[in-house]
This record gives sequence, C-alpha cells and structure tokens, in this order.
Amino acid sequence: MHFVIGGAYNGKRKWVETQLNQVPYQKISEPGEKIENGVTTILFTALEHWILRHYGRDSDEVVLIWKQEVDRLIKWENGDPARQVVIVGTDQSKGIVPIEKEQRFTRDVLGWCHQYSALKAERVTRVWYGLAEELKTKEELR
Repeated sequence: MHFVIGGAYNGKRKWVETQLNQVPYQKISEPGEKIENGVTTILFTALEHWILRHYGRDSDEVVLIWKQEVDRLIKWENGDPARQVVIVGTDQSKGIVPIEKEQRFTRDVLGWCHQYSALKAERVTRVWYGLAEELKTKEELR
C-alpha cells in the first residue's frame, strides 16, 4: 500500500496520476465500498469528507472503521501481486486547531487515521506544491 499525504490543492492527485502512468483504477471514498472484479488498482480519496459525515459519533469508533478498511485493502492487495492500493490523504491543519467542533473532530480523527495509514503502508510520500518527498519506502521495512 502506498500512502500519499499533502495539503489541499498541493498537487497530490496530479502526482499520483503521473505515477500510475495511465493504469486504470477504481476510485473509492467510503470504507467497505465494493471493489469491482478485475480491478488491479484502488485509489482511495476524500477520507476527510467521510469523517465529517460521521461527526457526532464516537471518534474511536470512526478510527476503528478506518483501521478495518486499511486492513481490508491490504488483504485485497496481497491477494494478487498485480494489485496496488494508493490512499491519498489531505493534511488539514499543520498544527492549527479549528474553532468549530465539527472541524476539530474531523482534524483529530483524520490525523489518527493518517497515522495508521502511514504505519501500515509500505511506502509513504508527501507531496507539497507538486514536489514529492519519500518518507518511507519498502527498503526501510527490511
């Protein structure tokens, strides 16, 4: 699994599409979303929107759902060497704490979900202003 993180409108999507090099992919944005037969690449985006829709729920419960989704996607990916999962995460704060409760909830839960994604990923890349920086690679796992 490859986790790509960066700020909003910082070139993540363009960078990922360049890396996929015209490989067809299925885009998903909901945990548990059905993976189509024959698909070899999954692109998970817009996690922050899913989290915001769960405002009012227990944050630990929302994080647990995400952890289960990451584990499901890794299991799917490991089922065939041709498969790959790319999760694109949007950094929301860089340390700024929002005033609104729902925005704080989203920022906090998103941060915990991103931490788990980075932990489980074989590769982590930060894209900032269109420039990619490798934070974790497969070689570092050995």
